[in-house]
Amino acid sequence: LVSSCVYIFNDLLDYAADSAHNKKRLRPLPSGRISKPMAMLILSIMFISACLLLYILRMPINFIYVVLLYALINLIYSMGLKHIPVLELILVSSGFVLRLVGGGEALSIGLSPWIIAATASLSLLITVAKRRSDLVQKSDPEEQRASLIGYNVEFLNSLLSILVSVTIVVYVIFSISDYATERHGQFIIFSSIPVLIGMFRFLQLAIVFERGDFPTELITRDKGMVASILLFVCIFILTTFVDEI
Repeated sequence: LVSSCVYIFNDLLDYAADSAHNKKRLRPLPSGRISKPMAMLILSIMFISACLLLYILRMPINFIYVVLLYALINLIYSMGLKHIPVLELILVSSGFVLRLVGGGEALSIGLSPWIIAATASLSLLITVAKRRSDLVQKSDPEEQRASLIGYNVEFLNSLLSILVSVTIVVYVIFSISDYATERHGQFIIFSSIPVLIGMFRFLQLAIVFERGDFPTELITRDKGMVASILLFVCIFILTTFVDEI
């Protein structure tokens, strides 16, 4: 609910820029399917509902702190920090990490540093891919987000390559760590093969085919990405099962 409030608030502030964007103009708010007053009403209802749920469910205090931090970061992001190149990439990706941490606090699950590092690198990768797509869109330069002035295609391509490398290295180090081998067996290293394939495919889709604007569709609809994810799941489960035998 809080996440939805954040997205609605940001879309209200980005109304003019989204209206000039080739694809974002089709979203409910810039397309006119939902009016600004209606969007504000929906935002208010969701925010009140979130506060009520936090009280009724008696959520852990650390979870509440994470939710407040998430809301604060996104508020200052929407109100100005989104115009600062590079910093805005970090702020957007922090939202994914905070969702993960919040889930861990809500369920009282201790998160390993590996999953936090992997989530951070993957979220940065997705965010940079989206910025690259925004940059190559043929929308009016005057209506594009101000932060794009600090980017060019070569710079973002370099960031994508770096983040793909970081993600692969993080997972490979994880797969040979005592933490992973004790829980999933010594053959867990083989699960890094589909990770490598998936990262290379993502890089190809983002740079060669310029399909980084909708990462969710890219991951769920591209046959290469789906195949690498399914292969990863199968190898991960199989290696764990074989080690237990």
